[in-house]
Amino acid sequence: MKTKNKKIDFLPKILYDLKTPALAQITALETLLKISGKNFGSQDKDLIELTIHSCRYMQHLIEVFGMINSMESEKIKPFCEIFDINQVLKKILNELKIILKYKNLTVNIDTSKELLVYADKLYIKITIFNLLSNSIDYSFDNSSIDINFFTKKNHLFFEIKSQGTPIMSSISKEIFEKYKRKSTFNKTTLGLGLYLSKEIINAHFGTIIAQSQENNTNIFGFEIPIR
Repeated sequence: MKTKNKKIDFLPKILYDLKTPALAQITALETLLKISGKNFGSQDKDLIELTIHSCRYMQHLIEVFGMINSMESEKIKPFCEIFDINQVLKKILNELKIILKYKNLTVNIDTSKELLVYADKLYIKITIFNLLSNSIDYSFDNSSIDINFFTKKNHLFFEIKSQGTPIMSSISKEIFEKYKRKSTFNKTTLGLGLYLSKEIINAHFGTIIAQSQENNTNIFGFEIPIR
């Protein structure tokens, strides 16, 4: 018990220390682009923006680790509020724009209409970010991603469809489990983001999905009750 408590107390300190260099790298690179960006070629700018994206993704992983560490002693308790899911999506797409550009992916989505939902804004943002990141990982280069969401009978339905490497049925059964290694065409992960997403959706009394259909169509999404 003492060893476990020491681990729980020690990890947040490590995660806090990791935030500082990640933030410093982002600030330095963004300053470099702002001051000297006009002297760089388009390829140089893309490389710097890809590095910034990697640093931001590291920040995201640090947040995920922190939340999972907190879950060891206490379950997720959503703090629900009314917010526009379109605004959340716009921020996420802006954070992922460089990797979308790198893979030449087109995102089809209608963010012109306001859609108010009652849920935990931060947790839902993290869930959508994780699901969209995985959709991008599985997508073929030069393809498109369709994002659709709507409310029906006091439920929010959110779905991401992409064309890419099929999710094997054996993986789909365990893709949301913690520390299960998952390989896509370009990397291997421990699946912590998807595990946290599942726990977040469960805490909202909803259902999360990851599956493949015909014609190399992959679907990541969730459904939650809303007030």
